Amino acid sequence: MGQTIRLNDRSTVVESKMTNENLFHIINNRRSIRKFLDKEIPKELIEKILAAGFRAPFAYQSCSIVYTQDKEKISKLKKMGIYPSTKLFMVFFIDFHRLEKLLHKRGYKYDFDDSLFLWLAIQDATLVCENVILAAEAVGLGSVLLGGAPFLYNEIKTVFNTPPKVFPVVGLCLGWPDPEHIMTVRPRFPLKYSAFEDTYKPFTDEMIQECMKAMDEGYLTQGYYIKLGAKIPLKNKEDKIGVDKYSWSEHISRKISQGSWYKETLPTILRKEGFNLE
Repeated sequence: MGQTIRLNDRSTVVESKMTNENLFHIINNRRSIRKFLDKEIPKELIEKILAAGFRAPFAYQSCSIVYTQDKEKISKLKKMGIYPSTKLFMVFFIDFHRLEKLLHKRGYKYDFDDSLFLWLAIQDATLVCENVILAAEAVGLGSVLLGGAPFLYNEIKTVFNTPPKVFPVVGLCLGWPDPEHIMTVRPRFPLKYSAFEDTYKPFTDEMIQECMKAMDEGYLTQGYYIKLGAKIPLKNKEDKIGVDKYSWSEHISRKISQGSWYKETLPTILRKEGFNLE
């Protein structure tokens, strides 16, 4: 990756090929880990992973990370409803604070579309996060994302002392996977229904059925929701689906068809934090 390959140097070609194959192996075999060993991660290794994270391709540098292995902070987070499952917990932030300071240093005043900047900053944060995940996987660590971080911004702000306009995008638990707890790689939609050459293809019922089949059969075969022992309850009708028949498409449908998960909408929260979304 990024190596200069001399065609007459067979060892360099072989080494580069092995590196590329290892990368594809890491990407294709990555899965969320639900159980970890009670073992700390050395600071040097954390910094190596973070440095790889910030090699992500983003120009605005509008992402910051706060991370901790501090037992007291982890305990506070758990009491507030955030449940890190590892000794190391990271939060990836949109960081307007730093850029505003930079503008001031250069003699400028911020004058931009906050909604567009938020969009770009979310790209920055997710690119950095994916790099961190893959770098962690490469050294034998596992991870699981906590996607509800934006709605727990008050709790995160309290624990990590973040200023206005430093807003959480996602939380990440990193740790050493418990070898006794085997997680299976989750299925995905068929590639032909996720990547379109030349033009988007509107979905027919048959195409949707094929997508559902790929996901549902995979999750049911793995017994994913049986292992979790939980499903989202129905609000307005009788639930006739047992956990043994509870599939991915049923889970996602329940998630986004029964109203908001939280009392406040995300735009309302962002406005409270000083972002102009008018």
